[in-house]
Amino acid sequence: MKIEVTDNLVDQVAVLARIALDESGRDELKEHFRKILDYIGELQELETGDVDPSHLSVERANVYRTDRAREGLSNEKALTNAPEASGPHFQVPRIVADAGGGSA
Repeated sequence: MKIEVTDNLVDQVAVLARIALDESGRDELKEHFRKILDYIGELQELETGDVDPSHLSVERANVYRTDRAREGLSNEKALTNAPEASGPHFQVPRIVADAGGGSA
């Protein structure tokens, strides 16, 4: 199945990706899409019937480290770069309404 890379398709992808494109950017992106789709087409032509599907291509093993307690940050150190703090806590704007249905 051949996908045609049109200006409309590039514009839709740009909207979804939240990027602004001018005419030269659109042409450049269109060319990138064509190259990607051509490469995928080449991959689809490969005979893979005898290839055993695998989760990992190389054998892996977990590497564990010793779990030991260590000194954590003090409240003062943790709050050093906080925009606002209230005592030993980070202070952030309320974004959730009260359970009673009132607004924030």
